[in-house]
Amino acid sequence: MPETGLPVAFCWRHYLELAEDLATHTTDEAKLRAAISRAYYAAFCNARNYMINNDHNSFPSGQKQYHKYLVQYYKGEADGSKTDNIDGTREQIGKDLDSMRHDRRKVDYDDRVDNLDKLNKKVLDVIKRSKRVVLNTEIGGF
Repeated sequence: MPETGLPVAFCWRHYLELAEDLATHTTDEAKLRAAISRAYYAAFCNARNYMINNDHNSFPSGQKQYHKYLVQYYKGEADGSKTDNIDGTREQIGKDLDSMRHDRRKVDYDDRVDNLDKLNKKVLDVIKRSKRVVLNTEIGGF
């Protein structure tokens, strides 16, 4: 809490920074798995907050699949989606979130990964996608 006593919102970009740090441990499967998870949540939370704070939209009442809804929202497939996707930014955010969501579910729930080389490549891809989503949602204006 700052000196004013008012709570400050967590900066989800810090999860992306943590993911980048964890990704340097190329032989530690647990850290690589955690890197994917943290990178995904950095992107998810930034995209969620953009939807709420900038688009003035929220998850529909009774919605239980927040992650799936957010993907559909940015792809323009959900009720309440913004349709001003002139440059494709919104759709790209949806695609990136969807790809990362699938990768995050695998590393959070599957007992085995194919091999560490593939996992290392997947980590780099997820971090790249997360950076793009975080940057776009921080810049905004789409």
